[in-house]
Amino acid sequence: QACLYALADAQRETKVAIHHGVRVITHHHASITLTEPNLGEFLRRFHRDVSCAVNTLLARERYDCPRNVFDKRTSHAMRLLDPAAQASHLTYEYLNPVAAGLVARPEHMPGTTLDWGHWKAGGLWVERPDFYFSSDRPAALWLALTPPPLLIRAFDGDLEALIHHMRRLSEDGIRALRDARKRAPMGAQRVQR
Repeated sequence: QACLYALADAQRETKVAIHHGVRVITHHHASITLTEPNLGEFLRRFHRDVSCAVNTLLARERYDCPRNVFDKRTSHAMRLLDPAAQASHLTYEYLNPVAAGLVARPEHMPGTTLDWGHWKAGGLWVERPDFYFSSDRPAALWLALTPPPLLIRAFDGDLEALIHHMRRLSEDGIRALRDARKRAPMGAQRVQR
């Protein structure tokens, strides 16, 4: 909840277009399109809020706080120049928890899983968590989720066809990962624990 709220708030402040995102315990992936040259500001806001929220939650639950949720490495960013690269990278992001051996399917990952169907809805409402985020921020934020412009253009604006294509790519990837797996995934309960 805190990650999604931080993402929606960073979007609200920086006006980036968010296409997809996934959490994988030790890191996250996000696909965005900038509307202004403000990638650094978007990442600073998002990472600061996630880090502070995680530390606040851990302290509230009486766990030791790591202080630095994100290590000292810089964020990695790359530009995806064509629809094939965008579809490939979005599929890679979506399947990351499966490839890491955490869950058998992306939707089994604890918390909200962003998937291609959110493009049809245009996004989702995210309620402000009851910790860290002060009451001067909105009680709920709309996290707008849209397909990458080049990718939707490659499907002549046919959102249904694009979503179908992305689901097929994902299912093919899930099958390939399952066939290559040497041991069972951890599963949602162990990941949550």
